[in-house]
Amino acid sequence: MIFFSKMRWNLKGMTFDQLWDLEGEEAKAAAKSIEEGIVTHLYKAVAEEYVMSIGGAPTAEDFDRYALGVLPMREHLVFEQVLTLQEGFSIDVFPYLSQRRREMADDPRFLYFVQFAWDPKQRQVDELWPGLCSAMQEEGPAKVLGLYRVAGQQKAMAIVDVRDAEALNQLCLSPALQSPSVETVWLLRDYLGFAEDVEKHYRFDDAP
Repeated sequence: MIFFSKMRWNLKGMTFDQLWDLEGEEAKAAAKSIEEGIVTHLYKAVAEEYVMSIGGAPTAEDFDRYALGVLPMREHLVFEQVLTLQEGFSIDVFPYLSQRRREMADDPRFLYFVQFAWDPKQRQVDELWPGLCSAMQEEGPAKVLGLYRVAGQQKAMAIVDVRDAEALNQLCLSPALQSPSVETVWLLRDYLGFAEDVEKHYRFDDAP
């Protein structure tokens, strides 16, 4: 099974320095989960205190044990949203993001989470899903890193890499998305890039 998770930090009186110490341990666990193929997408929301992931588990019980028993941050993470997903497609995202980090100084781009929904009364997803998957994989204003359908709901979500707001608008107004409405757009950070800042405790010698 594939799950989407939105996790918010509960600081409980912690300072940010204390959070970065603990989040550093979480980053090591995250890197291991990526290596083991458990997590296929992992991001931090920009300027917000939450992380989102897409990953797999053989059973719901395994996912529950992992979330509440394995994660170093488990006492300070609130799972605000957990959704079961059906994968449309996903690229091999972490090598792509690693290369992207090396290119950012010369070629800055933006990562976004986009969630869209169809009218639940019309139940159009089964009919439109194959065409949407094909359209999202075509070359265009945005590189789609992954597309997923929310199980049991008339909703889907995508992770996209765009150069600017105009490119994001072009994607969201594309013919493939004429039927559903865009519900949510979150600006994201590549989590492993964020982990590099955590290791520095968000202290930058060249900061003004």
